[in-house]
Amino acid sequence: MNHTAPPAPPAPAPGDLAGHTVLVTGGTGPAIASGLCQALHAAGAQLVVNGLTDDDVRATVARYPGAVGVVGDVSRPDDADRLIAEATERCGPLTGLVNNAGIGLAEPMTEVTDEQFDRVVDTDFRGVWLTSRAFARTVVARGGTGAIVNISSVHAAKTIGRFGVYAAAKAGVEGLTRGLAVDLGPAGVRCNAIAPGYVPADRSLAPPEHPVHTTSWRDAHTRGEQALHRVIEPIDCGWAAAFLLSERSRCITGQVLTVDAGLTALLYNGDMTARIHADGQRFARAAREQSTGGTP
Repeated sequence: MNHTAPPAPPAPAPGDLAGHTVLVTGGTGPAIASGLCQALHAAGAQLVVNGLTDDDVRATVARYPGAVGVVGDVSRPDDADRLIAEATERCGPLTGLVNNAGIGLAEPMTEVTDEQFDRVVDTDFRGVWLTSRAFARTVVARGGTGAIVNISSVHAAKTIGRFGVYAAAKAGVEGLTRGLAVDLGPAGVRCNAIAPGYVPADRSLAPPEHPVHTTSWRDAHTRGEQALHRVIEPIDCGWAAAFLLSERSRCITGQVLTVDAGLTALLYNGDMTARIHADGQRFARAAREQSTGGTP
């Protein structure tokens, strides 16, 4: 079955984020990060890209004329403060922050080591707190306004085996999103989150060692696990972020926008649904036969 995506709708109109300067942490990745950078740049934002290495940052910045790169590890307090300060020094006051930096972990809960736990929580949760705090302090100090978008995951609400620590960290991100929204709202700072479903990497950007699922696996997932039978592309998350950073969402804060093609709306996946419907038809036939004395 062919699940080729229909033509993409137009990107946000250039100018939606004109005059905004937005830092994207973990902005060098080939999946969600690429869509974030693409959408924010297309919407007119001054883009600041963070990554762990100078080479990765340079390669990403080269794709977006006028973009600026800052290297650092968001899980380190000194780095988080420096990233905000360096971005501000080079580009002027930041008005937006997208906390995208994160790592995954697929291990049974009983097998997770202390080091693995700390690494996931430090990057996926603590890093969001550190960069958000640094960003908010600068916005409040200058008496301005700003917006934070945290990248969560559908795992924050529902998860699968071996993803418990990752799911817990993302659930923490959503709690932190609400807390930041409440505390920072009076100062004019909004904070929301995006919870993506399965977003495959852009094959043209993924390095050889990056895991990229086969087309057959991806098609089976979109057909069996999502209400919408289309692949969630990185740009879909980017458009959501652009909206939440813009004035079009000026009265939205403390919310989680799920970008999952209906994955979390399903009670059962496609295979189970088909079995339930088949059972229903079988029971209906049996009832009809019984009422007619066995006549088909």
